[in-house]
Amino acid sequence: MAKRLNQADQALALLYHARAATPFFSQGGQPCASIPHNIDSCRILPLRSADFRDWLSANYYSEFETAPSTLALHAVLRTLEARAQNGDSPAKKVDHRVSFEGDPFAPSKILLDLANQAGEILEITSQGWALTYNLRHSFQRAPGMLPLPNPQPLSVNPLAGFSTLFNLTSHERTRVFFWLTAALRPTGPYPILVLRGPAACGKSLLARALRTLIDPSAAPLRCLPVRDREILQLAPHNWVLIFDHVHRIPIKISEVLCAISSGEAIETAQPDNRDSALAEIARPVILIAPLDEAQSSWTPTRSLSNRSLTVDLAPIAAPRPEAAVWSDLEDLRAPVLAGLADAVSSAIRHVRDINIGPIARFWDPAAWATAAFPALNLDPAAIVDAVSDPESIWLGVDPLRDTLYALLRPNPLWSGDAAALLTELRAIAGLATLPSTPQGLSQALARVPGISVSRNHRTLTITRMTHRTASPNPDIPIFPSRGLRSS
Repeated sequence: MAKRLNQADQALALLYHARAATPFFSQGGQPCASIPHNIDSCRILPLRSADFRDWLSANYYSEFETAPSTLALHAVLRTLEARAQNGDSPAKKVDHRVSFEGDPFAPSKILLDLANQAGEILEITSQGWALTYNLRHSFQRAPGMLPLPNPQPLSVNPLAGFSTLFNLTSHERTRVFFWLTAALRPTGPYPILVLRGPAACGKSLLARALRTLIDPSAAPLRCLPVRDREILQLAPHNWVLIFDHVHRIPIKISEVLCAISSGEAIETAQPDNRDSALAEIARPVILIAPLDEAQSSWTPTRSLSNRSLTVDLAPIAAPRPEAAVWSDLEDLRAPVLAGLADAVSSAIRHVRDINIGPIARFWDPAAWATAAFPALNLDPAAIVDAVSDPESIWLGVDPLRDTLYALLRPNPLWSGDAAALLTELRAIAGLATLPSTPQGLSQALARVPGISVSRNHRTLTITRMTHRTASPNPDIPIFPSRGLRSS
């Protein structure tokens, strides 16, 4: 039979059951509590969260078989906040999915929260990786956060199997694995991966797969929010942010995406007129940009373009059912996570010795990925090339440019008159806004970047220019000074 207590006794009973929790403040100023998850691990919950109230109320119910009053529960929460503010526990760093020890740019250890029932974390050092229980580090879990599998190393490279599963070319593979490795750095800046292509090229499936490898979620994809505040609200509760159906991006949204990829101070309002919690948050971002031939021209801001890493996907020649692809991916998740852990271990071991020379963007992620190249089975020069290639920069939508690139994809050389060219372009993209006359097309070609046009009477010769990596400067070696050998 339920035992009823008066208000004061309810508060005392709640405080008694709260003894298992250790209240503290996060470094950003949010009152939190560490509660036991099982014998070998703990969980971090904000004191004013529904999860903590549920935990405390469930403990109270286990003894008294009734619910505590709202006033008693509120009084206890205020008391625990006071203990967090004035107690002996120092402010702690509270992380989501990924944490580190040491220098964030050259860490001694990276920790990946597996978010499983056992409370295990993946601890990666320069000597390798191991599973351990979380008793020392503060990870906060958000609703919808799904567990990662326990890594399982294989004798063959599982990353090659992932490339084959998603039909990635060598250029696409380098950029995708560069982004994946950079996404496991504990701090920004992170490249904004732009998956671009026509319908039925597997953009959304690849994006979901990439997130599933390192940050699985019950709702991995979202449409791009209308308000910038919505992105700032999503960032603290997700390690990877994926936005689908991105056709154009307003300036305000563009600014917040740039800030989130590099590191943005985010304020979280606190109850009872307490000062807002403040934390700097940087997150890896994926944008899924469909190629719609009927779409009008649009160019992203220069800041967003400079932070982008574009992967142009072609239509899949022999598509498979999504269920079959996902079944194969499930078999690869644990081996791929082991391969990524090996790559991160190599990066921790060698990143201080890497010298990739002057590059225009993503120097830190490029050095990190270059230090990881033995486990990734990539050429270090290709990693630097992935960043330096002008085609990796997202330029938005230009119907003429995009259709012309599609024409030149199988063969980078085309020759003929302007009328024949206009006919072929209209056959590829009948709804695209193209010049209406051959003369107008001939004049517009001069404004298309990435092609060379020569004229001989009425004959046009169009060549798609490709980026070539300059030979490495012997005084600035790409390889680490102590030398690495690819496996």
